[in-house]
Amino acid sequence: MATRETRKNLHPTTAAFHAGYDPLLSEQSVKVPVFRTSTHGFTHARDGEKSFQRAYHLPGDDGRAPGLIYARVNNPSIEIFEDKITAMERSAMSAMLFPSGMSAISTTILALVPHGGRILYCDPVYGGSYFFLKTFCPARFGTQTMCVNTCDLTAVETALREHGPFDMVYLETPANPTLSLTDIGAVVALTRKYGKPDTIVAVDNTFLGPVFQHPFELGADIVLYSATKFIGGHSDLMAGVTLLPSDRHRQALEDYRTILGDTPAPDTAWMLTRSLETLWIRMEAQAKHAMAVAHAIAEHPKVERVLFPGLLTPTNGVPYEVYKRQCSGPGSVMSFVLKDATRDGAFRVLDAMQIARLAVSLGGTQTLISHPRSMTHSDMTIEDLDRCGITEGMIRLSVGLEYPDDLIEDLLWSIDQA
Repeated sequence: MATRETRKNLHPTTAAFHAGYDPLLSEQSVKVPVFRTSTHGFTHARDGEKSFQRAYHLPGDDGRAPGLIYARVNNPSIEIFEDKITAMERSAMSAMLFPSGMSAISTTILALVPHGGRILYCDPVYGGSYFFLKTFCPARFGTQTMCVNTCDLTAVETALREHGPFDMVYLETPANPTLSLTDIGAVVALTRKYGKPDTIVAVDNTFLGPVFQHPFELGADIVLYSATKFIGGHSDLMAGVTLLPSDRHRQALEDYRTILGDTPAPDTAWMLTRSLETLWIRMEAQAKHAMAVAHAIAEHPKVERVLFPGLLTPTNGVPYEVYKRQCSGPGSVMSFVLKDATRDGAFRVLDAMQIARLAVSLGGTQTLISHPRSMTHSDMTIEDLDRCGITEGMIRLSVGLEYPDDLIEDLLWSIDQA
């Protein structure tokens, strides 16, 4: 019988099932097993010696992967997930899994930004990232940080030209919770013009990737995820991912993860691998539901505006152009602003909801609703909240997989209570 080679350029939905795992190595198990072990045996003492030489870059290190040693260093369940998510992220070469999105972000910054280095970051940004960049970095690690509205390319150029050079430009797009869009390619071009040769452009791609947005193809150097969100997708785990388009920064990240000990449990990696199989279909279905929801609540007389990429039209100018050029879909997270711009009004809506769960986080199969100013972004100063437009009347909604008509009815009735 004729044989043929397995296709290498698989669609990400197919790669989720086939990349990174060989059933022949695991008793022909069709599904990926969980390798619940803390340590791995060596065939000979010299094998153990060589593994540690490679892991800790000791004399005798030949530059090869160390092999399996200890779960803080590596584990088959973790490596299988990393290989699969790498295959699903366009133009990625490798990935590293962490116990949370913030551990991926903080470890990446600590590993790649030198002591006394400088970071330019987008404004607004997720509350945890904000606190780390604004408070921890300068106070604990001697890193100078500066925020800028990265949707305003003139402001970005001014910051890079007059306050640079920076070691890292950190982007989050769409931004949490305003859903504002940054032109990744344009910021990369400005960074290359005014930055240092090794200035890193890192993009938190949690809201749209890996399905609807592909930062590596726009020139980014790092892609970051809170895998707790869409990649996990069921609100039942915590994890973070750092992806790389080359081996340039891999060793530094491996070293920091090993020594800081922020390596996830094998069970978490296994659950993420399970979730990858439905990632594409979940995100596409949730985006479809979100479009219906966004159109419905935008017509409510008590809603001032809905912030959602899917509602952008040519009349919105630059944001629409960025969205059409950079994104293949809107995702399923939105924020809406009530005309009653008070906390009490927002809380009345939140307390009236029956289908949407009043909870932080996003990207799960259940619809979640929250109040950014008092919850996820409450660590921001009042001045920064006001500047970014995170108002008392803003409510964030992560649309899930419930029947959209039921969710719309629940939302419209609850908004009536504002």
